[in-house]
Amino acid sequence: MGTNVQTSQNDQAVTKKEVSMRKLLNILGLFIFAGTALTNITTPLPSKDDTKQFLYCIVGSAFIYYLLVNIYFTGQIGRKVVLTTLFLLGCFSIFMAIYLTTNPVSH
Repeated sequence: MGTNVQTSQNDQAVTKKEVSMRKLLNILGLFIFAGTALTNITTPLPSKDDTKQFLYCIVGSAFIYYLLVNIYFTGQIGRKVVLTTLFLLGCFSIFMAIYLTTNPVSH
């Protein structure tokens, strides 16, 4: 009697490619800034000048966001640059909040 020997085959399970954090943050930014821009359609601003300024703010914010996200994933130096930039932006925001409460803008 002979034995029936079968060799094992190397089957590799095919898994879905995981979404990288960089891609996830870029997609998340797309939804955030597109949704913010859509608010101008649902609730229009009173003048064209206000609308223009609103869209400039969104475009500028999106540019800074995508720039910082993509610099962050370039390496260790990129992470330090991004974290330093975020720290400085946070300090500037606190300074401006204090400044504007003590020196209100006249309309």
